[in-house]
Amino acid sequence: MEEYDYKVLMDHLTSIPSCTLITTGRTGSDFLQSLLDSHTEVLTFNGNLWFYDFWGSAYSLNTATPILSDIIDEFIWKHIHRFKSFYDLNERKGELGVRGDQSFEVDIVEFKEYFLLLMTDREVESKNILLAIYGAYNLFLGHDLMKKKVFFHHIHNQNRLPEYLQDFPNSKVICMTRDPRANFVSGVLHHRQCNPNTDNEQHLFYYLLRIIKDAYILDSYIDDCNLSIVVRLEDLGKKCILESLCDWLDISFEETLMHSTWGKIQWGGDRLSSKPNTEAGFSEKMLKNSWNEKLSFLDKYLLNFLLNNRLKNYNYENSAIRIYDFLFIPSLILLPLRFEQRFFSYSYIKENNWKTTKDNMLYYLKRIVFLYYIFFRKVGGFKFSKKYIKCD
Repeated sequence: MEEYDYKVLMDHLTSIPSCTLITTGRTGSDFLQSLLDSHTEVLTFNGNLWFYDFWGSAYSLNTATPILSDIIDEFIWKHIHRFKSFYDLNERKGELGVRGDQSFEVDIVEFKEYFLLLMTDREVESKNILLAIYGAYNLFLGHDLMKKKVFFHHIHNQNRLPEYLQDFPNSKVICMTRDPRANFVSGVLHHRQCNPNTDNEQHLFYYLLRIIKDAYILDSYIDDCNLSIVVRLEDLGKKCILESLCDWLDISFEETLMHSTWGKIQWGGDRLSSKPNTEAGFSEKMLKNSWNEKLSFLDKYLLNFLLNNRLKNYNYENSAIRIYDFLFIPSLILLPLRFEQRFFSYSYIKENNWKTTKDNMLYYLKRIVFLYYIFFRKVGGFKFSKKYIKCD
């Protein structure tokens, strides 16, 4: 191990600005983080990290005098897939590299030693522990911590924001988005194919709710609109978008941003993706899930109406709203969407128990009520005006 002044390094990490990343469905948050994986000025980690879930449940923290070595041991074994990537099946990190036959491994002994040195004479609190974890990981990778200009933490789900913002109250937040129709198809069908437990109305309602709320979920947590920005998945192949994002983060543009990697090894996408991405970086194939064919005419008509302001704001394909649409939509909301029709079929009901059928009916009613809520907001002049990263 190299000799460093670990107090100086940790002082630096606690002083740099912070940014976190959230998703609104299948919107490419992991892909964006993978583009930042090798950036010399970004202090990041190997994938999204549910650190505050760990902080609230760790046995090693449930004591009046926590022992640092026990805390990091528990963290490592609860996140072993982040240290030995072949265990990370969901993100397909055992299939890295051009041929899809590589993985990477963090030396746990070395990582732990870096962590303990960074935490020397530091208070055992969530912010210090989290920064020391990131610092130790980056030291193992050979990064110069003094060159880091932003701490980048991927929390993934917005419900983890409150704990994070207590530690980093002035943090910037990036919210990923995508054409909501493509997002809906990917979120329902890809999960259904990989996890049969999601083949129900509750999951469909959850995804629809998440997609429709989009970046407006941030309004509950952030007062300063300058601290949040939206990034479209469809734009991540554009160099000018990545340059604008770097300007917003106050970091330099580096060519590594054009390559998707974990541990500096090329990544081909997660398990839910229909097939691995063979490109080094962004590929248009990532976006093609044929949503225009998989959604019914009524689905597309309904979503175009309810989300029209959003589609316009983000410059997605849309059709103009006409006066008579306001007469048809209330009735269409009552009809099952194409992906819901199977929940009412004889074969589906026969294969599942009464509780599943009951829950499906309950969440179907919730879906109807929620879409009526969106409809009446639109009648009342609901506007969507979230700013997103654009090319200068």
